[in-house]
Amino acid sequence: VLFALQASAEPAPVELSPGGSLPPPQGVSVLHRPEDRGRRVALTWRPVEGAFGYQVYRAESADGEMVPVGGRADDSMRDYPVFLDDSAVPGKTYYYAVATVDEDLREGSPSPRVSAFMEPAAVAAGGPKRMVCSLSDQRIYFYEGDQLVNVVRCSTGLNNATPTGNFRITGHYRVHGGLGGAVCDYWMSFTSSHGIHAWPRGSSRYEAGLGAPASHGCVRLHPLEAYWPYYWAPDGTPLTITYASLARRVVTGCHDTGGIEEPWSEWYFAEGCTDFGFDTFLLLSNPGDSGITARAHFYRDDGVTVTEERYLLPHSRLTVPVDQLPGLEAASFAIHVEAEGPVVAERAMYFTMGNRDDGTVTVGTKSLSREWYFAEGFTANSFDTFLLLSNPGEDATTARVYFYLEGGGEARYDFLLPPHSRQTVSVDSLPAVASASFCIRVDSDMPIVAERAMYFNLGYIGGGHVSLGAPELSNDWYFAEGCTRNFFSTFLLLGNPTGQDTIVHVDYQLPEGDLRYDYLLRAGSRVTLDVGSQGGLSGQDVAIAVESDYPIVAERAVYYNLDSHRGGHAAIGLRSGSNNWYFAEGYTDGAFDTYLLLSNPGSSPAFVNVVFLREDGSTFGAGYMVQPRRRVTVHVDDLPGMERASFSMNVHADQPVVAERAMYFVMPRGY
Repeated sequence: VLFALQASAEPAPVELSPGGSLPPPQGVSVLHRPEDRGRRVALTWRPVEGAFGYQVYRAESADGEMVPVGGRADDSMRDYPVFLDDSAVPGKTYYYAVATVDEDLREGSPSPRVSAFMEPAAVAAGGPKRMVCSLSDQRIYFYEGDQLVNVVRCSTGLNNATPTGNFRITGHYRVHGGLGGAVCDYWMSFTSSHGIHAWPRGSSRYEAGLGAPASHGCVRLHPLEAYWPYYWAPDGTPLTITYASLARRVVTGCHDTGGIEEPWSEWYFAEGCTDFGFDTFLLLSNPGDSGITARAHFYRDDGVTVTEERYLLPHSRLTVPVDQLPGLEAASFAIHVEAEGPVVAERAMYFTMGNRDDGTVTVGTKSLSREWYFAEGFTANSFDTFLLLSNPGEDATTARVYFYLEGGGEARYDFLLPPHSRQTVSVDSLPAVASASFCIRVDSDMPIVAERAMYFNLGYIGGGHVSLGAPELSNDWYFAEGCTRNFFSTFLLLGNPTGQDTIVHVDYQLPEGDLRYDYLLRAGSRVTLDVGSQGGLSGQDVAIAVESDYPIVAERAVYYNLDSHRGGHAAIGLRSGSNNWYFAEGYTDGAFDTYLLLSNPGSSPAFVNVVFLREDGSTFGAGYMVQPRRRVTVHVDDLPGMERASFSMNVHADQPVVAERAMYFVMPRGY
């Protein structure tokens, strides 16, 4: 028999005591997610080893009294590192501190305070609320429309005792009594005898059983965070309980690519996959004044070619979900795009593989080449590297792949590529480079296309990134993106596949000035530079210009662990600035953030005009002044008219600039 004990907001379900020995979390920061604006304040921090959870305090002035406003379980924080304060009032500034709680419910000293301004109004409607409880994941996922806003760990019924199906929240009970006289806080009923609630009071260890079935059929939550669903979900909120795993259906991460200097009628990609937890999208942009028909040829690994034809309206972009095309439902393939006129093509992929989930993207190459170069490659420490070689030609060819090891050493492997085919080379399986860092040179008898994909586990980050090769070496390389602020790690990879030692001069362009470092890059080797570890370069937003005495190849990799968008991205450098840059991809709907990075490597200010071509055919423009040897970051989600939009971008400047586009996302997949 269930009975309600109390419906008020008191007493607090967990009584904490001072005297804990665990340190406060580091890196307490305010998040600025589109889904939170005007609705709540979002915070994040680095988890503390051995923590049971975290208590969050809030004051209304910099030296005001701190009062508790909520908590977060340590395991939930590691799954989805976001704390949400839905009680904040729009238009006010608050000051937050976080204390670590140990398993004996003792809290340590609080962190330094951080300020957060609550936006006065939501940018766009969030959509109806709903919850999905995955019995396989032992997690509850919280959505506002199509936006995943929170994830908490739970514990469901033993022996399949938790009912499955579609339900609604039918009642809220601040304190509730259950079977056997157990007293539970923050009870939300979804049947006459089942509820979502905090772990029962009186347990010797509150967390015992969370993360695995343990209840009589209810859904139990961590006592420090059970209040949040209780106040977030009103009566009537839909609840789906399913055995389906959403851990494999929620893709979080980031990707980045440099722009392309001009539209073209042909584009090539070596990578594409719709099997093994991958989703592939082909993005096509038509910046011209006339409609264009484009044909995409997909060369499957089994030798079958699938062709899809699409019409592109003028001044618009088109998204092709490759998984939905007949013959490509579960396939690996290369792509060749042919259009009747100039277009821009990108390929984006989102994946979940075990504990790795992320997204990758690249613009295509407009021409084949007999040579390709990569500065990055790593097969140690939970990194896996793959080389994708595509031969879209009519004749077979042999590709010779040379690996130049960091610290010296060289290995070579040869691969036969039949016509209209592609080959996936698992570099980790090659004995000479099975646990190494290296740069790569590909030399083919006939023109081909080459990409490199890497998948990794780096601390709490499990993800992947991809890069198209450079068809030639260069003395100059430019990057508009780079960040060494808290939760970001940026690496510059320099590869020298030649027989000549060289000095590399790297100009790090910071908001307040430049720093220049010189490096010796030996012949036939590769160097890895941890940008943030060098003097004066930590805690910075940075653009990078590389100048070498002799031609080399350069890439930049960024790894990100700030919030729910954990992942990594890598990009080959751009060999020069340009007055024009084009991107086919851009998205600000759901939990996607799109950033345009504009760097001016010149000596005079550059005026940059950005034209956004929405998928619905409308266009928007914005102008920016980029000072010499500086960079500007454009958060597209903040621009009026660009909320919840799919778009491509045309960048036009009055003198050469460098442009990259970075995207951070949480992408729910269907279940």
